[in-house]
Amino acid sequence: MRTLDFKIARVSFGVLAAGVLGTAMLTAPSAGATSSTCIASGKCVAVAVSSSSPAAGASVAFAFTVSNEASTQMLGAVQISAPAGFVITGAPGSFSFTSSSALFTQLSVAPGGSATLTVSAAAACSGGTYQWGVAAKQSNNFSGTGNDFQLDPASAGNLSGTPAGSCSLAFTGPPATTAANSVITSAFNSSGGPVTVAVLDASGNLDTSSAATVTVALGPSQGSGSLSGTTRVNASGGVASFSDLSVDQAGAYTLAATSPGITSPPPAPFSISNGIQSCSGSSCSASASSNTTEGTVTTSPTTSGEFLATGIGGVTYSCAGTYKPVSDPFSFGLFTSGGVADPNAQFTVALEIFKATVIASGRTGASQWEICYASIQPFTAQPGTSGTAVIAGVSYNTGLLPDCSNAPVRPCVQARNKDNAGDVVVTVLASGDPFTDG
Repeated sequence: MRTLDFKIARVSFGVLAAGVLGTAMLTAPSAGATSSTCIASGKCVAVAVSSSSPAAGASVAFAFTVSNEASTQMLGAVQISAPAGFVITGAPGSFSFTSSSALFTQLSVAPGGSATLTVSAAAACSGGTYQWGVAAKQSNNFSGTGNDFQLDPASAGNLSGTPAGSCSLAFTGPPATTAANSVITSAFNSSGGPVTVAVLDASGNLDTSSAATVTVALGPSQGSGSLSGTTRVNASGGVASFSDLSVDQAGAYTLAATSPGITSPPPAPFSISNGIQSCSGSSCSASASSNTTEGTVTTSPTTSGEFLATGIGGVTYSCAGTYKPVSDPFSFGLFTSGGVADPNAQFTVALEIFKATVIASGRTGASQWEICYASIQPFTAQPGTSGTAVIAGVSYNTGLLPDCSNAPVRPCVQARNKDNAGDVVVTVLASGDPFTDG
């Protein structure tokens, strides 16, 4: 056993309502049990505790063996106080317990005898050494003055320990794609429950006793939007729920979650669109525009109940070579009600670059405009322009699109025109879940 000098101050205890769950196990007295360190005082209690290295955040049953080292006095009551950050969840045989302490009365442990008292508690998530508190009295009801037992210094070190491992956070209801200024939920198009973050113990199990404060914020993102709503929540039963989050601008974002002393999860990616509309007919179209660009997409749903999402701007990427994108990226995708992009979707896209942007670029002829394309699906690009880009944690294939042939292989550029207003319109045949940028 380790030895540390340790003294227990007398603690007063207000009795709280609780049921008696069992009785303490007593052992027969043994002769000559008084520690030499306690002979002078004549009234000491020794304590040994089984587990000294619980998994951080895990619920553990701690067994306290309390031994009466007094020569003549009976040991009547013991109060056990939890270390900082621990949460007591049960104490069989106690008179009462709270989240921070447990009171055992009517023990009547004779000199030389001992009792085993069990306290179930969730260990702290934060690291560092912890220390239990133990106070004992001669009286069976833990009342009165002048009848305190002194903790045997030889056993004081038994009350300390260090949690093993560390707690972690996990997105159990990660954010899903929705429209700007709409509530972000755990399902596509604001159709699910709240975004949820769970506190896991060092073994990877839900720490149901945790009330840790969890804060969410935008992580690495491509988008100029701001996160609104309640971003700081106390976990209940180990789960923090965020029910009113929203972002006001289209883009590709990630959501980060933090809590003091707890390992953070990888940021969860999600997208914000300018709009999401239901496709109920044989053809579905939608548009999105900025100060420089307007994109219009038309598609035919492959299954019933699909949704067309569109967005303008909010991301940046480029294609290999010397060609530099000028317009704002136009994103689009056809999704099931569960938010899964339809890989078989076929699109016709018109990317219109407004006259002022055309003039400022120096590429005034429609034939000078190319499309820098980004897609999670591989595609054939113009030679020397292929590459990759990471957008909000997701890897995309990039490259300049070739012109369509008589038997077009998507994606490809179908036409380039300049309208009477001086705008350049590039028509693209596309598929999957891409971005287009002129």
